[in-house]
Formats: sequence, C-alpha cells, structure tokens
Amino acid sequence: MDAYEILDNISTSVIITDRFMKITHVNTAAESLLSSSKSILKNTKIDSLFSTQKNMILNQVYDAIALNQSSVSRDVELVLKTKSKHFVDCNVQAIYQGDEKHVLLEIRTIRRIKNIVKNANFTNQNNTSAMITRSIAHEIKNPLGGIKGAAQLLNLEIDNKYKEYTDIIISEVDRLKNYIDKMNSSNHLPDFKKVNIHKIIEKIIKILGIKKLNYKKNYDPSIPLLFIDENMVIQSLLNIIKNSHEAITKNGLIEIKTRVDRNYTINSIRHKLVCVISIIDNGIGISDDIKNKLFLPLITDKDSGNGLGLSISQRLISINKGIIIYDEDTEKTVFKIILPISDNNE
Repeated sequence: MDAYEILDNISTSVIITDRFMKITHVNTAAESLLSSSKSILKNTKIDSLFSTQKNMILNQVYDAIALNQSSVSRDVELVLKTKSKHFVDCNVQAIYQGDEKHVLLEIRTIRRIKNIVKNANFTNQNNTSAMITRSIAHEIKNPLGGIKGAAQLLNLEIDNKYKEYTDIIISEVDRLKNYIDKMNSSNHLPDFKKVNIHKIIEKIIKILGIKKLNYKKNYDPSIPLLFIDENMVIQSLLNIIKNSHEAITKNGLIEIKTRVDRNYTINSIRHKLVCVISIIDNGIGISDDIKNKLFLPLITDKDSGNGLGLSISQRLISINKGIIIYDEDTEKTVFKIILPISDNNE
C-alpha cells in the first residue's frame, strides 16, 4: 500500500499542492468535502475552490510556500465555491517530494460553539446567564457571612494541623463573595493579572478534595504566566473539574492536561499562542440529548443540577478572551478551556 492509498483510508480531508498552488492529490475524504473527484481537482489551483480569495487557509498556504511555516487554524469558517459552508480545523505544512516543495493541508470538519448553539445567539446566552446569576446571587451571599464567621470561630478552637482546612473555607468564602459582587455589578471590570495556571489547578484539586488515585496531572511546565482574571478562571475550572469528579466512579480517573497550541482562532481572532487546559474523565459521560446545547443555561442531565455551571463558565472564559469546547470521545468526556497567551505575558 503506497502513501496515497494510506491517505485514502483516513477520515480527515487531505489536499496536496505544488509550490504553484496547483492540486497534485486529494484523498477520498477531501473529494467528499469538495464535492468533486480527483481527476477534476488535479492541477486545479487551490484558491479557485473558495468563494473568496481572502481567507485564513489561503494565508496559511502562502506562508508554507514562502516561509516554510507550518500552522494550525481552529474553528475557521470555510465557504466553498459550491456555496457549501463548514467549520474546520486546518493544519498546513510544507513537505518535500524529492527536491520539489509541496504543501499539505489536513482539514477536519468540527462541531464547536458556532454550530453547537444553533438555536441561540451567543450574546443572548451570556446575557441570560448573567441575568440568572444575578437573580440567585442575593440568596447565596447572605449565608456566606455565616459560613465565614463559623469557620473563623472554629479556627480558634482546633489544632494547628487542621487549620489548613478552615483557611481554605475562609479563603473560598471571600473568593465567592468577590465573585458575586462582580456578577451583581455590570460596571465591574475584570481584574487581569499574571497568574500561574498550574497553581490554580492545584488549588482547585485541594478545594474539591480529589484523592490522588482519582486524578492524573499532565502539565506542560513551559506555559508562561497567563494574563487573566484569576477568580473568573478559578470559578470556570472549578465548575468543570467538579462535574468530572461527580461523573467518575470510586476508581475512576480525571486527567488534567495543559499544553501550548499555536495559531489558534477564537471567535474569528487568531492568536499566535494559546494555553489549552484539558479536563478528561472516564466517567458516565454526557447524555446525547444535551450534547448539542451544553452551554445553554438551565440545561443539565443531573437530577440535582441547575444547569448554570457550564453556561456561566463559558461566559467567564469569554470575558478572558478564551473559549470552552467539548470534544466528543467514545470512551471519555473531554472539556478544553482555551486561553490566549497574549503579549501582556512578555
């Protein structure tokens, strides 16, 4: 079996062009995506496939030819001459066949925020989440003062070896009170500062009391400090990791993985570098009935859930110029929080 036969057996669309942007090969998946055959597409210039000459994928091809630069674009709207529209991830890189430079495009159609929320405008969703959050904030805020007071009194009575736990209670009460105050104030600006994402994750693991046998840390230590609102990101991560913790069995496993990705597009803005925080669990999974509307408020498959956690988390991460995505997997549940690594980190 030659290389082209192998490409025909993969599910992602593969297009190969020469250095003059003429197509030399497409695999079977690309034929389906482009609604055309190999024989027709061969020697066609790749820019003739698109409805407009100005698009991110063509820019990637230019960079690969001129600069030998590989790149990945995420969540790109691809509109073809046939008027068909797709949301795709596209990996583009320069390759060589003998001494001749070629460009390989690997295109994967995706289902992310733009088509997950088919029946709701994202802005309206955020507004709805904000309205609901403010409506319950008052009911939450009052008991917090009592919890903090009780923890402070308990702190005076217990041995020093247990004070770490009352300190966590007091710290979390203060954080939640600050969070609620922000939710109640439409004029409150985010408090962006440089934060170590791994310290945040470690804090959340301690807050939730997750046992070591139930989680696996898979960190990239090279990730720089992120310029974020710490409390907002803590709340978002707390919601998602808590969901995973509740979904696993006694011997289940949560993997928390951090990585850097390059040339990632979030809401039509391309970022050179992003931090990807993946929360992966082998728990009970998510009901098929709600997979397409996970980030809408009041949507849940839990008997005791209120359906606000993910919608609020998405809103908070969007304030930090990021996004949360759900990746389908046959055996695991995967949520990814993606946050830009901006120039402010330098």
